[in-house]
Amino acid sequence: MFTKTIDEITFEDVKSFCQEWTEGVRVEYKSDINLKRHIPKIVSSFANTHGGIFLIGVEADQTNNQVTSIPGISQRNGIEEQIQQSALTGIYPGVIPEIKVVDVPDSKNVVVVVRVDESVQAPHAIQNSTRVYIRTGSITEPYELSDMDRISHMLKRRENSQVVARQILDRIENRVKNFEPIFKRIGNSQHLSSNFPTLTVIARPIFPYRPVISTSDIYELHSKQLSPPRRVAGGVAYLDEGRSLELNEYGIVYQKKIMFIGSDEPGIEYGRFIRDMSFVIEYAKKIYEKCGYLGNIEVIAKLQEVLNKKLYDSGSPMDVWKITENTSGGPVCHDSDVFASKQCMARDLENAEKKRDIVEELTCQLLWAFDIPIDQPQIKKQVRDRIERNI
Repeated sequence: MFTKTIDEITFEDVKSFCQEWTEGVRVEYKSDINLKRHIPKIVSSFANTHGGIFLIGVEADQTNNQVTSIPGISQRNGIEEQIQQSALTGIYPGVIPEIKVVDVPDSKNVVVVVRVDESVQAPHAIQNSTRVYIRTGSITEPYELSDMDRISHMLKRRENSQVVARQILDRIENRVKNFEPIFKRIGNSQHLSSNFPTLTVIARPIFPYRPVISTSDIYELHSKQLSPPRRVAGGVAYLDEGRSLELNEYGIVYQKKIMFIGSDEPGIEYGRFIRDMSFVIEYAKKIYEKCGYLGNIEVIAKLQEVLNKKLYDSGSPMDVWKITENTSGGPVCHDSDVFASKQCMARDLENAEKKRDIVEELTCQLLWAFDIPIDQPQIKKQVRDRIERNI
């Protein structure tokens, strides 16, 4: 239920969830609620930490927080609006949770599912901005009053987390440089190129202030389609000729790959960077599923060494190339480096349509640098059709 579209959640989903999860950092159960007393504290504590799910109408054992039954609560008109109003007016700044009312079979009662995302506006306070709550792993008290250090961290985490992310990415990029004699060898050739165009795709939490998954769990995600994994500090790396991939304990997936078309005129193959973006997103999804991460993420795509490089489509000729006016020989990039990014929630990667939207937006940002008129409806349709064939 962390990733399923809220409108699609059923009672069977609720039942399965209750069998798997106990109360803690990401989960809260209540047999009933006082809207003014419970909603601001619980919703704000989720928003201030990693997000989570709050189920109303579920009874749990007070000793180990295992669910004992799901009786539900009496149906109340406007319960969704009342919860949203309580979260908006009782929390500062306000939080808007997702809410689904689910019927309990053979009963007139309902279970209310309240799902809260990790917030980029944290810290969120309640009681006239005097109290800030966070989630804990405690069985007896799943949320607690935050201390000043944690509040200070939340206020500064944009800046601090970017420093952490930059340090991790610098270490990864240094490893890629050390691997260059292998990484830049193309096919069976012993020639090491210094100016082949490359595509780097990165998926990462926006606020990577602490590890979200163990290195052993990362190691278990190994695919037979990849080269043997190499254990590196904080993660696992894969190195093939023309590609370097690393999965990191902070939830960062990093892939750098050479975009190679022919030996005489290296260029960018359109379908390949669609596939590579999809590949990285799929691995990020596996990591976030494995550790239950619910926070905000960013997907980045960077083309480098692409000045005067042409854009090719080896899959099928596309009218998109024919309507460009800059060159008869195909679109050419006039920048050395091209950058694209998209922010979303980790659970968006679970939704096929949202995943396509992410790839489409990144693709359109990259195509713009090749003078492709992606603002035209027919071009957007062609891009979407190409993505449909490649992911």
